[in-house]
Amino acid sequence: MTRLPYIAFSSTVVLLSWPFAAAAQNTLRAGFAISDLTPPLGLEMGGFGMNLGRTGDAVHDNLLARATVLELNGERMAIVGCDLGGIRAAIVGQVREIVQKAIGIPPHRVMVGATHTHSAPVAARWIGVGKEDPDYLTALPEKIARAVIQANSRLETVTVAYGEELVEGVARNREYADGPLDPNVRVLKFTRVSGGLAGFIANYSVHPVVMAEKTRMFTGDLTGVATNQLMAEHPDSVGIFLQGSCGDIDPIYGHMPQDESLAKLDLLATRLARFIRRALDRAEPAQINQISMDSRRIALPLVPPEKYPVFERLISAGSWLKNPDLPLELRRDAQFRLDSAKAVLDRFQQTPLDEKFTEVQAARLGDVIILANPGETFQTFGRQAADAVKPLRAMVTGYTDDYVGYIPAPDRYDFEKLGNLSYPAYFTPWICGEFRYREDVGDFLVKAMVGLGRELASR
Repeated sequence: MTRLPYIAFSSTVVLLSWPFAAAAQNTLRAGFAISDLTPPLGLEMGGFGMNLGRTGDAVHDNLLARATVLELNGERMAIVGCDLGGIRAAIVGQVREIVQKAIGIPPHRVMVGATHTHSAPVAARWIGVGKEDPDYLTALPEKIARAVIQANSRLETVTVAYGEELVEGVARNREYADGPLDPNVRVLKFTRVSGGLAGFIANYSVHPVVMAEKTRMFTGDLTGVATNQLMAEHPDSVGIFLQGSCGDIDPIYGHMPQDESLAKLDLLATRLARFIRRALDRAEPAQINQISMDSRRIALPLVPPEKYPVFERLISAGSWLKNPDLPLELRRDAQFRLDSAKAVLDRFQQTPLDEKFTEVQAARLGDVIILANPGETFQTFGRQAADAVKPLRAMVTGYTDDYVGYIPAPDRYDFEKLGNLSYPAYFTPWICGEFRYREDVGDFLVKAMVGLGRELASR
């Protein structure tokens, strides 16, 4: 197996041409801004089944890109959280290019995450779980970049505090009875020296899927609504939610008719907002003498399948679709089988077959470190990564800078023991048009995040 070497980009930035390069030494400045990502009505949303045609016919709350730019000693970095289900690497690359040209922040110092709401247009590469809208995708990079550019124009001196709060009654583990949950919400609180909350970054692990297959409203769902509640309490602030390791973590309510979903969304979002509020209230001052961010290209291990079963899937699906009397539900499934088989056969034309290239990223603010990956990682891997970088306080975030599907625990690949083919391990690769991961993919991802985090900590 060919291994792709880790590539660490330099974090040195020359800013002599920028007017704020002469800012006072050891004075942290931060700017916050939002940009509206809400689409026109009628676009399809991603998730919850094959070719459902689930459109957004109303707006519950606007979909937002929420950004901060941080600056210390002439060094800048940007963090963006988007109310999207996922975001492909090509879009992130365009965002970074626009930002670099406009305000000079280099690509490896721009972090772009998605909250994973399933009530937003498709921006990841998903087959069959929501139809892409080309016009929306074309406009998306500029809209996300706009939040960063505006945040950069609002830099002001801030103090920083870090806090955590125990979370109860919000989430459940959908893969394991009594399985692990994310115990705490973590926050970084930025307060203006002149007074008032400038913004905050919150990190917790839970699928934002209170609104589900029976709903037809665009919404940031649980995480977006909770963040909006706190922003409403502090009108001049911006809250950024960084989704955690929620591959096996659902909210305690979901899959209900729209009226019931709306009631439960209000209940759970208010509950989550209360825990974030407590973390903000109890946050203790953090001394930020250094900020840094870097990214690293990595290769995740894949298991190429035999071609014959993929051809068989393609041929049988095509045959079913010729039947004019095929029921709608079966027609939807057959179309997914056909489209996903074509995508996987195309994947055989890309080399290497046993590796998938993507990136991890890390950002350090004093003794707080953000470890970012592009997967739907199971909770166990988030915990492993956070424990491995102690005594640094870690925020582990998924769905960042790319979308690479589920990163399941090894036991999800043991179909003989489970008695079935696990959805995260075996089914979702078809949605991504990709081969399945090798059983130890989670270990690879944790090692990559931790290695980059430790590297930042040692500089």
